[in-house]
Amino acid sequence: MYSRILIIVLLFSLSCNKGVEQKLTNTGNTGYNFSIIDYVEDQWSIYKGQAFPIKKKVRLNGNTDSAYTNTLDLDWGSVFKVFFETDIGDEKFHEQYKLSIFRDDQTMTNNFYYEAKDKKLYTRKLHVMADSYTDKIKSIYIEAEKNTRLGTKTIKLFYSPLDIITIQEQESTKTGKEKDLRIEYDFI
Repeated sequence: MYSRILIIVLLFSLSCNKGVEQKLTNTGNTGYNFSIIDYVEDQWSIYKGQAFPIKKKVRLNGNTDSAYTNTLDLDWGSVFKVFFETDIGDEKFHEQYKLSIFRDDQTMTNNFYYEAKDKKLYTRKLHVMADSYTDKIKSIYIEAEKNTRLGTKTIKLFYSPLDIITIQEQESTKTGKEKDLRIEYDFI
């Protein structure tokens, strides 16, 4: 009972602390689901209009290309779309994920690890790492997978605020070549 109250207080402080930009959705007895959509909206409202320089690296099937841009010129719609598709904050996902919460003393973080209970769910894993002292999110890692009769598409996403955004897609089909795409946005 005490540990459940401690978890609720910790999560409440994470979602309400003025310095934290994340949103958590109450899911009853199973814990809380993290909303990537709410988190991105908070990040957008904090950083919009700021021109951070970015190096964009694209690797497609072993061929690499890179370019310099900034946050004002970046096509955020394509980046947000991939992340938003993995959102588990909606009410329909309540009780669909197992939540594990642990503290890592080496990295001085509190970790929230969501794992899909059903292998048919698109978002399979979500790991949110927050600073133990400030409660600010240090990183988000997401794994998603879609299986169809034609093949499998696996997505791995990583975000560390004002550091890096990584989108990795691997696609294998029964009828064609495999696709391995990795897009990195490095804040410089």
